[in-house]
Amino acid sequence: MSSIARAWIMFAPDRWGQIDKFHKFWSPTYEFASRDQRALTGVRAHFDKAIRLVRLAERLRPNLRRDIDQLNKNGFTPAEHARELATIIEAAILELYSSIDCTVKVLRAVYGPGTKGFQDSTRKTFQKPHRMQVTFPDELKAQLVGATWYGRLQRLRDDLTHLDTGHVHLDEGSDAVRYSHYGMKEGAAPLTIPNVFAWFFELFEQVNSFLGAIFHHLNATLKDEPVFQMCGMVDGRVLHRYVSPVGNLTFDSGSCGAWIWFERPENPSCPFKDQCGAYSRKAPPQGWETDATALDS
Repeated sequence: MSSIARAWIMFAPDRWGQIDKFHKFWSPTYEFASRDQRALTGVRAHFDKAIRLVRLAERLRPNLRRDIDQLNKNGFTPAEHARELATIIEAAILELYSSIDCTVKVLRAVYGPGTKGFQDSTRKTFQKPHRMQVTFPDELKAQLVGATWYGRLQRLRDDLTHLDTGHVHLDEGSDAVRYSHYGMKEGAAPLTIPNVFAWFFELFEQVNSFLGAIFHHLNATLKDEPVFQMCGMVDGRVLHRYVSPVGNLTFDSGSCGAWIWFERPENPSCPFKDQCGAYSRKAPPQGWETDATALDS
């Protein structure tokens, strides 16, 4: 019978990206409405879903040979495996765009109130960043201008929202998977991506770099104030500390807040305290640190 681990760590800043850091520390600096908070959560959530979908597509990729075998044997194939793969690829495209859309919503929540010309449109934000004046930083305008990949991604998203599934074909010579959609045009010809997986991986790198640059800038705007962070769990109880987002964060950062209850002899101790620099900097009691932090109470 499996058992639940007695303790585990949640505070791992060495594993955080720029999006993760902003998501954990924005609250003292900004007042986001609930829709803006959902958008911030959506940046990472949609990007992660796109990654999972592409990984699934890679696992389905070998099934294309079943369609080829069926065609060679029977002279016909309904290409069900190709349809499945195309569906997954298109879903990943939509998720990736949603991550960008959520990012622009976060930028609008941060800079919109003081920025003239910041319209409620992701497309116009990318197409006309020079029109955003007053408070919108030039550094972010440069990122928008440099996102040369956005135009194609936006057109794919717009068309895929309303069209049927496209087609994929395995080139047996090169082993590349070609994606095409006769309902979409690039110039006068139907949309064709000769190696859709190579294109996707390149696009992922470009989008990831863009998101990293945007949220790196936003992280530099955060106030130097301690923020409540969950460190981990021990016997169903929450370990926590208070950490400022400024500087190079490590597992030793911040000041311990959970000491107020885990030092009591009747409670489980923190198994990480002897290796944690935060424990040497105990935060003053806040008045709520009791066994109410136990999830099983």
